[in-house]
Formats: sequence, structure tokens, C-alpha cells
Amino acid sequence: PNDLAIAPSAGRIFLSGMNYTSDSVVGNGDLWTCDNTGAARRLGQFHRTNGIEVSPDEKTLYLSESENKGGAVVANRILAFDLDAASGDVTNQRVFVDFGTLDDTAATDIDGMRTDAAGKLYVTRNGLGKVAVFAPSGDLTAYITTPSIDFVASLDFGGQDGTDLHMVGRCKDNDTKGCVDVVKGLALGRASSDLRKSKGGETPALPLPGCGKTGRARK
Repeated sequence: PNDLAIAPSAGRIFLSGMNYTSDSVVGNGDLWTCDNTGAARRLGQFHRTNGIEVSPDEKTLYLSESENKGGAVVANRILAFDLDAASGDVTNQRVFVDFGTLDDTAATDIDGMRTDAAGKLYVTRNGLGKVAVFAPSGDLTAYITTPSIDFVASLDFGGQDGTDLHMVGRCKDNDTKGCVDVVKGLALGRASSDLRKSKGGETPALPLPGCGKTGRARK
């Protein structure tokens, strides 16, 4: 799911929550964390939130925030926080990128986000048929187009080597169906890298859905 991110060293997950309204206010979006005992804690309230991700070094958390006015989408930005993965605390909230300022696409929603092992952040542009790629500094480094998809909803790295970027969403030619566009050999994904690091040893205990039970991730 694109509204969940993992800090595997601490066995901790982070989740965003959204209440979609025609006129958004702070409180329509939430940021939560669950530790490896299943205990949940709300870290903050925001305008409408969706995409979320943790950097490879687990020192930065990224969270999308959008605003609606009169039923229209008027703002889309990514917030960044300093992250203490062990405690789950987030501090030093700042704007990582504002799409209204960057490329005048404030009205296009952010959906899923994922990082690669080098720390680049890949951000879906749901309605533009592309993915924006950012360096850890916040600089835009590339756009990746999705030939089969306009409304890109989610993405992650996979494939045999964990280097193929898979992007999913409604098909352009039939929006009742889902399509997947793949860029092969692009970069090693953060999740793929984390799984490789855990090979040969027990992975951290992660909360199961509902944040009330725990279990071991299977390799």
C-alpha cells in the first residue's frame, strides 16, 4: 500500500490517513506510527495526506499533503521531517517540494512515493502520466513517463535484482482496468536493499494490520 512506510531497523511502521472533503482543513490528514508491540501513536495532523516514505538511512520521513477549496485541488506538496526511527518521533517539519512552485501542478495529486537505495525519492503524479524523481536535497532530477497510465497511483522497485521500477494505475485506453508500466534496471530499491540486508538473519518484528498484533516478516 502507498500509505504505509517501514523503518525495518526499529520494526516500526508509519501510516498516513485521509478524510477527503471539498474544503480541507488541518485534521483531514493524519500521521501515525506503530511499534513492534503493536502500539499506535498519532504524530500529527495535517491537511489531506497520502503518500509516505522513509529514507534509506531512516533519518528522514516524507509525507504528502494536499489541499482542496470549493471542491478543487489547490495545493500539493511533500513535507520532510527529521526522524528518530527507534522512538518514532518526527521533528523539524519543512517543505521538501511544493509542486505549485516547482512546475505549476498544484492541482495534480501526489499518490504513492518510494525511495531507492541511494535516497532518491520517486513521486507519482496522479493525472499527469509521470513520476517525478528528487535527490535527497530536494532537487528535481528527472521525470519518468508512464505510457499506459495517466493516473499513476502507486510504485515500487522489484524484479529479480530489485532494480525494476513498477508503476501502476488505471489504463489510459480503458479506465476500468489497471495497467503496470516498468522501467528495467533503473536503480536498486530501498525495500529490495533492506530485504537483501536481512538475508541470513531474522527480520525485525513488524506490526500486522490494525497495529494490534505483531509477526515476523518472511524472507
